[in-house]
Amino acid sequence: MDNQNQLLQLLQCTDPSGLKNSLAAIFRFVSLATSLKNDILLVQLGDQDVSQPPANLSPSLSCFLSASCDISMDDVPTFWCALKHVVWNEDCFGVNDHLPTFSRYGHKHGITPYTLYPPSQTCTTPSCSNLRKLMTANQRPAVLYTLAQGPIATYSVDLKCEGTSLSNCACPPPDFPFGFEVTGDHVWSGIVQLSLIEDLGLRAETLAVCHGGDHKDRFTKAIRARNLRIQMYGQEELRHYCSKCTILYDDDGNGVPTSKLSVVVTDGVTVGHPCCGVHNCHDPLLNNRDRFCLKHLPLVNTCAIIGCNRVVAPSMKTCFTPTHQAVEKAYTERGQARFQLQERLQRTFVATPPDSIPEEEYSEEEFQVDTQGEIVSEATTSQQPMARLRAQFGRKRTHNEQLIVSPCGMILARETFFGAEGVASVIEMIKRVFRNETIKPGHIFYDNNCTLSYMVRDDPYFQNVGLSVDVFHFKCKHSEEDRWCQEHCNPAFFDELKGEGNTWLFNSSIAEQTNVWFGGYHSICREMTADRYAFFLDEMIIQKNRLLKVKLASQQRSPGNWPL
Repeated sequence: MDNQNQLLQLLQCTDPSGLKNSLAAIFRFVSLATSLKNDILLVQLGDQDVSQPPANLSPSLSCFLSASCDISMDDVPTFWCALKHVVWNEDCFGVNDHLPTFSRYGHKHGITPYTLYPPSQTCTTPSCSNLRKLMTANQRPAVLYTLAQGPIATYSVDLKCEGTSLSNCACPPPDFPFGFEVTGDHVWSGIVQLSLIEDLGLRAETLAVCHGGDHKDRFTKAIRARNLRIQMYGQEELRHYCSKCTILYDDDGNGVPTSKLSVVVTDGVTVGHPCCGVHNCHDPLLNNRDRFCLKHLPLVNTCAIIGCNRVVAPSMKTCFTPTHQAVEKAYTERGQARFQLQERLQRTFVATPPDSIPEEEYSEEEFQVDTQGEIVSEATTSQQPMARLRAQFGRKRTHNEQLIVSPCGMILARETFFGAEGVASVIEMIKRVFRNETIKPGHIFYDNNCTLSYMVRDDPYFQNVGLSVDVFHFKCKHSEEDRWCQEHCNPAFFDELKGEGNTWLFNSSIAEQTNVWFGGYHSICREMTADRYAFFLDEMIIQKNRLLKVKLASQQRSPGNWPL
């Protein structure tokens, strides 16, 4: 009632001829002030109750409201006294219509409609005894990217409490310190933050990162935590099933499934990141331009010729042996020639984007050396005996990503293989991923199952698991003279894989098809650090799997997940 009386008194003091303008000013005042409640609280004393409107406005806010509402500075306190409770109990409205107003009158006072504040004006740390309004604030310029209005110049405000903290027009204003161009770092930062928030939200957890430090390192701990969790427990669709990859059998004829056949396909795709030059070393590099990890860093002082353990000469990667130095010289000249050819190709095909022709880099190369110690071209047809030297001058990369895919296209697992796509590594991956009998597949397609099946012929884990080569590879790439392969890995010998008319029930080529999609990310992630690399690829798999699950449901394929 007091609010209504104050509002009536405000209108009664108005000249009748200006009543229309006064009503417009009142609405404008309320509309603008409701979007500025955090700014109003920011300058109040610590004992201010954040649930109640303060008695007075700051000078900068008074100047802004005076100019934007076309009222005198003397009238601002009167308006605020009459309307403050209305303002405090209303949500923001009409802000979009007032964006030009904020740009014109608010920027010079540090006032914007979308200033980014923490969700709370008080400390949210459970053990903190401070119940007062947070008083230490840090305001920084920021750019807010919106779909409806494009980039908007605004501010980000951090509120601190005794060492803890809470964070949060198409052209920038002339004195604004940032441009509006969206960079790759902006996109990456957005992907990381959104992915982490969604991931933690599924487990009812909150993303907590350090307040200070380099921005590129703020999310590293959270990224590593998610990478480790996926490595330990698998992808979220690891327990997937649907009618395209799993067949349920009603052995008793009572309409209740009693057994099942689930099928997976595994294959490797050549996507990798820089890694330590020591074979199969999994330790990350300190810097992506390094050749060795911290543990093996002293090896940079060892000759790059494989098998030579001598100390390198100054400013070189080889020792004082003349032949070894000649090899390094040939390697350097070869690299310069490749670079020149790439530049020439780019000048010829202007439409070719620069990053589509990546700089070639080989971790190991072989050189021919004649009896005089001279480097001989591979094209040389000389009959004299040649010695062969192998050298590792460049960075080494991980060998491949091993994927396990359901015939429906759902990616169940991903693992980085460092040294090679060794069959023993594939066996170990399968046994670890499907360590739970509930999700253990009944049949596994792999293009090298002839070797794998022989290696596990006495392993109880694979006793009831079919191991065959996919149809395409078996017909085209496996010798008919390989008796073991013909007798144990021919998919035609497994009747459970065939339906009526001897048609194949499962798409055994799905891994090759998935590799085409997965390989498209090679140029994006080839220079990522190990942490970012794993995080990015896992996130792409998660998003693809979610889209596929919706598609399978629309196709009446009954997608689901086996219970824990």
